[in-house]
Amino acid sequence: MKPNDNPADPFKKALAEATKVMADDSELSINYTVDPSGLSGDAMRLPQVSRRMTRQEVLLARGTADALALRHKFHDDGVHAKYAPPGDMARDLYEAMETARCEAKGARHMPGTASNIDVKIHNEALRKGYDQCKTSSEAPLAVSAGFLIRHLATGRPLPEGAANVMELWRDFIEGQAGDTLENLDEKIDNQAEFARFARQVISDLGYGDQLGDDPDSQDDDQDDQAEDDGEEQDDPDSTGQDDADNDEADADPEQSQEQQQDEQQAQVSADEMADEETGEETEMPDGEAPLEPPAPIPPSDADPDYKVYLGDHDEEIRAEDLAEPAELERLRAYLDQQLEPLKGAVNRLANKLQRRLQAQQNRSWEFDLEEGILDAGRLARVVVSPTTPLSFKIEKDTEFRDTVVTLLIDNSGSMRGRPISIAAICADVLARTLERCNVKVEILGFTTRAWKGGQAREVWLNDGRP
Repeated sequence: MKPNDNPADPFKKALAEATKVMADDSELSINYTVDPSGLSGDAMRLPQVSRRMTRQEVLLARGTADALALRHKFHDDGVHAKYAPPGDMARDLYEAMETARCEAKGARHMPGTASNIDVKIHNEALRKGYDQCKTSSEAPLAVSAGFLIRHLATGRPLPEGAANVMELWRDFIEGQAGDTLENLDEKIDNQAEFARFARQVISDLGYGDQLGDDPDSQDDDQDDQAEDDGEEQDDPDSTGQDDADNDEADADPEQSQEQQQDEQQAQVSADEMADEETGEETEMPDGEAPLEPPAPIPPSDADPDYKVYLGDHDEEIRAEDLAEPAELERLRAYLDQQLEPLKGAVNRLANKLQRRLQAQQNRSWEFDLEEGILDAGRLARVVVSPTTPLSFKIEKDTEFRDTVVTLLIDNSGSMRGRPISIAAICADVLARTLERCNVKVEILGFTTRAWKGGQAREVWLNDGRP
């Protein structure tokens, strides 16, 4: 292995190949990213694995890969969309139960996937604080229903946080839908049957009003309509009526000719009336003047006298002190990888911004000089009298104001995933463009040590919100 190679690359490659085999799709595209994991068509996003390859990173990547591969293998988007309810709560329940079905079916066929997916579930439960929930009002019902379906279908105990959420709602779910849940084992292997089963569970839980129309009854109505259309096409009465009309037209050609003439005259009259109306419209006086454009947006209402209340807890840390050099190199390489597909668009935008910035520069020249650049406007003078002096020009030295740009990026937890990736890409593009224009740039990030303002806000609240 070369010194610059990432030690995690062999693991990533092996996991990607195993995932393709499990998903039964050799064309599946697998990417490791800091964005939220997910599946979109034939593209799968898995959690990033660092060079350190910690045990938690490896297990989480394997569990996520197994879960998404099973969904890709056992899930049909068409069937899913057909039975999907329109209501928000009903749809959340439907989605959670379908995810549990795919994972449970995979555990039946490939038992090794169950333990891997348990790690993924455990990580999500801790990240979302499910282990801290004390009452059912703090736990999402849809998530609890999905965990219960997986537990009943596999017989495996759930990880700690997931089990806590499930138990908070278990009595309610089994009390309302216990009879329906008895048929769970028979429905796991067939997605359409399970979708009907899930809709019944949703109805039992009291959300039947969010299910919409029954998809199966709609299919029956469409079949009946298709049969009716076929009968109408085969109906001899309609054909006989058409034949009778044709016979009447053939029997009385003079009457038919008169009708055609009347129709032509009526058409001509209609055209003339339309022309007259058009002419009248052109002679009409102008209407009211168009509305004036809206007033410009007023400046910010922020208090110009605002001051930071307390800076005692502020810290300034350089990027190289936050992460090891190897980690910074990895992140830089990842950012370059994200920029690669956008390279053409980024270059066009950067060039446009550069031209816009340079257009603000005012250039001036001194003319009629004895040396410098030959002035094209004085060429005629040089041709007529080559010894004529003062035919040169030189550009004046313009003093530009020194400019420094600071790009401030929100690094709080709400920016995790794709938002921070987009912010980093934009900051990189802006910084490179400004540096082309000889403008110094610094990129800063900010966050708080704790949620909701951190220690400074606590002091402010304790002081009575002055």
